[in-house]
Amino acid sequence: MVDTLSYESAEEAEQALREIILPCYGGQIPTLNRIDRWWRWNPKPIRLRNATLEHRMLRDLGVTPWLRLVVTTISQTLYLEGVDIPGKQDTESNRAFWHPWVANRMGRKQVALHKAAIAYGYAFASVRSAETVDGSNRASIECYSPREGFAVYRDPARDTFPKAFVYVQHFDSNPDVYELWDAYRVWRWERSDNNQYRFVAATAHNAVDPDGNPVCPIVRYVNDLDLEGRAPGEVEPYIPLAGRLNKDNYDRLLAQHYNSWKVRTVTGLDMSALNDQQRADKKAQLRHDDLLAGGDGVQFGTLPETTLSSLIEAKQADVEELAAVSQTPTTAFGKMVNVGDAGIEESRAGFYAKRDERQKSFGVSHMDVLRLCAAVEGRMDDARNFDLTPIWADTDVRTINQAVDALGKAAQMLGVPKQMLWDMIPGVSKPRADSWREYADAHPDADALAVQAYQAQLNPAVADGSDS
Repeated sequence: MVDTLSYESAEEAEQALREIILPCYGGQIPTLNRIDRWWRWNPKPIRLRNATLEHRMLRDLGVTPWLRLVVTTISQTLYLEGVDIPGKQDTESNRAFWHPWVANRMGRKQVALHKAAIAYGYAFASVRSAETVDGSNRASIECYSPREGFAVYRDPARDTFPKAFVYVQHFDSNPDVYELWDAYRVWRWERSDNNQYRFVAATAHNAVDPDGNPVCPIVRYVNDLDLEGRAPGEVEPYIPLAGRLNKDNYDRLLAQHYNSWKVRTVTGLDMSALNDQQRADKKAQLRHDDLLAGGDGVQFGTLPETTLSSLIEAKQADVEELAAVSQTPTTAFGKMVNVGDAGIEESRAGFYAKRDERQKSFGVSHMDVLRLCAAVEGRMDDARNFDLTPIWADTDVRTINQAVDALGKAAQMLGVPKQMLWDMIPGVSKPRADSWREYADAHPDADALAVQAYQAQLNPAVADGSDS
């Protein structure tokens, strides 16, 4: 759609913004707003015919954020906490590669970034140069929801970087702000109420790809990208099923509110001689008296309450269907099953497979962001490093005793270096494990000192080439 990598003037950039990019951005907003309503627990209400205020109250009480739970359950297993750089034993160079992540508070931002990508199907992160207080250059990372940003790709299924990207900021009292990113600059405008665009500035972002070619520094995070560039999220496919669950809640509340108790009946009672107030008092007496007595021909009885078991079973069937099609553990929806460890692992196998798939997808995007940061900061060797492996936090439900026991067996029985296993201890991040390794190197134990002394004794003999 956009064949150029850059724009030569503000007029050319504004024309592309208004005529090409903004119409495409506006075309996706209705769908994204619908997804947002179901994700943010504000779906379109169930349509009721001839509804009273009580009916509407019960309908509103039945709305449950089912799809928010689907998104949150998978996002809570996705926390990037480090990068493994093969062949780099220098801790300082590893820290330099990881520093942009920490400096830009991505430990917190990644949570919202992952949730947006999972819910909508995709989200974005940008990298640009920023000047520090001491005048040095550093990389700045920002994250965007698809409701506030739109990227244009020549081939959305295969391109790493887009041709252009627009970011829209809406304000209640101030003019809206528009940013257009190309391969060289970030163009910025303000739009007034009368739809007039005022050019503000064009700032260089100084981002290049690993080969040194200028690119639009936008990285896309996708939930489930196919070969045709489609990226559905974890909300839109399940909206009809979530609507069914809200209807199940409404049906149960309706029966519970109106028909969940026995109804007393009386026939043959003559109240023709009573006025309206007396009839009301008589009905109240019959309703509350434990012992009922009447005249000749008067019969008392009861109508049974509506059983809720069938309504509850219907809802449970829909909950299990949502869990199955979304690969979400049923325990996330509150259903506890008394099974053994093997049964629990089997029931969560699909969820673990889904988590691993998202880690692969988001991990590639995170590495692209960090390589762009390295290029912006002038570390081109790091920018060309494609041997990176993202390290994700271990969120599996295991006790510390189980984990340490397994890691200890790996060290003793398989000969895995103990210090290389420290990152795998639950709750221990890579920076903390690196600090442990630095401390161990600076404070060797008795065995390490003995090995060093023995090697020092052997070195002169090796250097002389003699045995004496």
